Parts: sequence; C-alpha cells; structure tokens
Amino acid sequence: MKRIISLFLSLTLSFCCLTPAFASQPATVTDAAEYNSYPLIIVRGMDFDGLVYKQGTPEEQNCFKGVSAGAIIKVLFKAIGSGVIHWSWEDGVEPVIEYVNDIMGLMACDENGNSAYDVSVKQYPSSLANYPETWDMGDDDEMGIIKRAVEKYGPANVYYYNYDWRLDPFIHADRLNDLVSAALRETGKDKVNIACFSMGGIETLSYLYKYGNDSVNRVAFMSSTFFGTHVTTDLLRGLVSINADRLHIYLNQMVARDRKVLTFLFDTLYKIKVMDGLANLVNRIIPKIKDKVYDEFLLNTFGTIPAVWALVLPEGYDEAVEYMFGRDREKYADFIKLTEEYQKMSSERSALLREFEAEGTSIVVCAGYNRACIPVYDGGGGNGDAILEADRMLAGATVAPVGETLGDGYVPATEGMLSPDRVVDLSGVLFPETTWAINGSPHVSASYGTEYSDFLFWLIEYEGRVTVNSNPRYPRFMSSSDKEELRVN
Repeated sequence: MKRIISLFLSLTLSFCCLTPAFASQPATVTDAAEYNSYPLIIVRGMDFDGLVYKQGTPEEQNCFKGVSAGAIIKVLFKAIGSGVIHWSWEDGVEPVIEYVNDIMGLMACDENGNSAYDVSVKQYPSSLANYPETWDMGDDDEMGIIKRAVEKYGPANVYYYNYDWRLDPFIHADRLNDLVSAALRETGKDKVNIACFSMGGIETLSYLYKYGNDSVNRVAFMSSTFFGTHVTTDLLRGLVSINADRLHIYLNQMVARDRKVLTFLFDTLYKIKVMDGLANLVNRIIPKIKDKVYDEFLLNTFGTIPAVWALVLPEGYDEAVEYMFGRDREKYADFIKLTEEYQKMSSERSALLREFEAEGTSIVVCAGYNRACIPVYDGGGGNGDAILEADRMLAGATVAPVGETLGDGYVPATEGMLSPDRVVDLSGVLFPETTWAINGSPHVSASYGTEYSDFLFWLIEYEGRVTVNSNPRYPRFMSSSDKEELRVN
C-alpha cells in the first residue's frame, strides 16, 4: 500500500485530538498559601483548534476549518460523479483531496519541518495566576484537568504548556524547560510535577532527554505518545487497509454507542458480509489512487511535520523514510537528519527513563484499552482508547487484538500481570509497578468532577513512590465507564 495514507492520516489526526474550549465563570480556587507541595505543569495533547493563522490580524482564522456531515456528503457525491463521468478512480478522488487540502492545508510544514504559514498558538509562560481565563474553560480533557488543578492547588502553583504540536519536539523541550525554570523561580520549589497527555508525552520525553530529571519529582504519562505509535509508523510507510472485523467493532463502539437501531444495522451488515465487501472494495481502490493522494496532499502537508516523525517506531523507520522521501532524498536531507535525532532519542528512552526512576524521579504510566482504534492500519491490533494503541501507551504491553483475548491457555511471563479479562499482559512493560491499564478508558480522561480525575490527582499528590499497590482503590487493572467512573476489575 502506498501514499493513500495522506487522507487517512489527516482524518485520523483530526479525529484524535479536537478539543473545544468553553467559557464560563472562574473556578473557586484554593489559597496558594495552603499548598506546600510541588508546582504542577500540565502538558496538553494535540489541539487542532489551537492553531491560528495570522493571529491578531484581520485575516486571523483557525488553521483547521472543521468538517461537517453535509460537506462530507457533498464531496462524496461530487467524487462519485467525477469518477463515473471520467471512469477514473484518480478523477474521483480529486474532490476529496481538494476538500482535505482546503480544511487542513494551513497546517502544512515545509521541507525543513518549519511551518509553511504564519501559524501560532496561545502560550502561558508563567503560572495560571496570570491567566484567569484558563481557570474554567470547560470540564473535559485538559481543560477540566486545569480547572480541578487550579481549585486544588491555587493558580499560582499550576502551569500550562500549550504549544504548536506540529513542530520539532526538541524546540518544545527548550520551551518546556523555560516553563519549568519559571515554576521553580516563582514558587521557590526545587522540583516540579509534570502530567502530560497524548502528544504531550513525546514533548515531555524530549524535555527529559535534553535537560534531564534534576528538576522533576514525578512524571505522569497519561494516554501518552512517549513510547511511539503504530498509527504514524504504519501510515508513513503505507500500511493502510480496511479490516472488516475491526470496522464492525469500531462502528458499534464509536458510532452506535448502544443505540439499538444502529447496533442492529451494523450487526446485520456485518453478518451478511456487506462490510467485508466494502473493505475489499476499498482495499482494491487504494493502489489506484495512492500516487495522486501522495503527490497532491500528504508529502507537503503531514509528511514533513516533525511531531509525526517523532512517533515513528524504530522497526519501521527506514521503511517510512524510503516510502516518503525515496524519490527525492536530497530535497528532504535536512528533514531526514532531524528524524534521525528522534530515532536516537527513541533508542535511548527506555534506559534513560529507568535511570531517572532509579535516581528518584517517580514515573507513572496510565492508559486505556478495549476501545477500537480507527480501523485503517495494521499495527496494535486496533486495541486502544479509540485514538492510540494500548501496547504503546503502556510502554511495551502485550495486548490482544480488539474484540479478542490472549486466549485461555495464555500464561504471562510474570504472575499477576495478566488483566482479569485476559486482554492485557503487563509483564514486559517499562515500569511494571507503576503502570495502570484501564478497561474502557477514553482518551485523555480525568474530566472535571469524575472518579478518574480523583485518580489522576491522587497519582500526582502521593508522597513517595506511588505504585499499583499503594491504594486498594486503584489497583493495576481497573475499568472505566463513559462517565469515567472507575471500578476494580
């Protein structure tokens, strides 16, 4: 499979991390004088809505124009019509490429990995005491986490790292280091706690890789990319296909969502092999349009976004470089050198993080599983939190394909490391005693007022080395409802 990955990559990344912001009344906050622990730095995940073109000018607009069902249907009809009229799959895909370029083109990076357009994000270089507008921007995702942190610790002890997620993670390492320095200076503390979410994991890893752990008491990798992802690795080397079994599970989990009529419809289409037929059709179309999609969208949009390459797994790196840049390595030579630095970091991350833990920096890892990922690529068995794969977020877990178990006869390498549902084996993870796997957990959980939020702040606040045995309420394996209610499996 080749170069059709553009469309799937754009839709996958778009689907992953859209975070709406809502304004309401400021939260009631704790008196900062009552807080005696380390300041907290929240490193958010990917945020399409936060990328702004020509900010502060009359031409200001969001880089991601958004999608609507009506627009998608219109484009699909146009694509079908064009394909039929010209009897060509390439002509048929042209309206789709134009549409995706229109809604996402401003996010493009050039051949050196720099933003191709005047794009910026809102930044917060000191404590949130200076940015009261952040105290209550919503209850979900990072906004809800900020809201609760400000209430618990006081805004003078909470810091928010917002950033242009597309750009070089080593640049973000420098800026995150500046924020850590500001937190130490402003609070008078000698260390910080860091909670990083989704894409924030690779930014935090880059900071630790470049600046070390001297100023860090605890790092919480939550639904994080710090161990790379299958989705970027597979898509950047063209391993794209539709799997009917995973498509069926995905539609039931993410579209039907217990709606009986839709569930019945999807189950019926699956049983009578309509989904198999659809998957086979798409898989036959892909090779016919791959070059056009690559040339007219992928390479000059997502293909040169540094952050995407920072997530590529070592075992797929060489193939991805050849796949993406093999036709013009000279033009992209500097960018390829940049990606090689990410691979060096990836090769050293396990030893580095273990060393930091041995030196006293507490490292915790938490991620969900048993939610189907978008079924357009091969890696990870489609099992994760609907966005990222559980085996990578958990830093080396063995995870059954979505909808399956590891089998009744499966024996984990270490006793007690197999989840009660026999889906996840944590025997091989980087931090066995400080890794939590949560069945059904949504991506970037800990919304305001939820049990998951209580769990997150317990992880942050626990004095000393927190482990899966520190609190019977929060064991190694738990389950989460859609409302982020936690229960012991």
